[in-house]
Amino acid sequence: MRASCILLCFFMFLAVSSAYPGKKKQYKPCKEFVLYFHDILYNGKNAANATSAIVAAPEGANLTILAGQNHFGNIIVFDDPITLDNNLHSPPVGRAQGMYIYDTKNTFTSWLGFTFALNSTQHQGTISFIGADPILVKSRDISVVGGTGDFFMHRGIATIGTDAFEGDVYFRLHVDIKFYECW
Repeated sequence: MRASCILLCFFMFLAVSSAYPGKKKQYKPCKEFVLYFHDILYNGKNAANATSAIVAAPEGANLTILAGQNHFGNIIVFDDPITLDNNLHSPPVGRAQGMYIYDTKNTFTSWLGFTFALNSTQHQGTISFIGADPILVKSRDISVVGGTGDFFMHRGIATIGTDAFEGDVYFRLHVDIKFYECW
């Protein structure tokens, strides 16, 4: 009986102590940097400069004009230049390649899946990103799910923000990448 009581008290102590873990551990990134990518959507007139195109749209929609109702149903693929600063004409350090899908009818949001293919003197390799992008929110996070080369098996968070936009044709994203797992 006494042993059962001691055992019961021990397990209650364990349950209570794990319910209040104390101070939350603050993680520090093992590597971080900022890049910009520039997206120019094909609109039927800018084939020479376009870096993205609508490849799927709601039935009856035009593939050179984004659909109404928050662009719901549009799927865009892109191959955008990446720069170290916010100037479109700066030398590119790589390409952002992937797609975004406008996936919500009642708000302006998209789902992103893309890779940064970096090929510069500073960085060689790829970084893969995935996640929801609530476009109207000033600063939003998406997952860094892996990489190759200099970024082999890296994982972390990319905080993105729309740095500039010109109608439906051009936008620039500021991408602050923080890796929390570096191999």
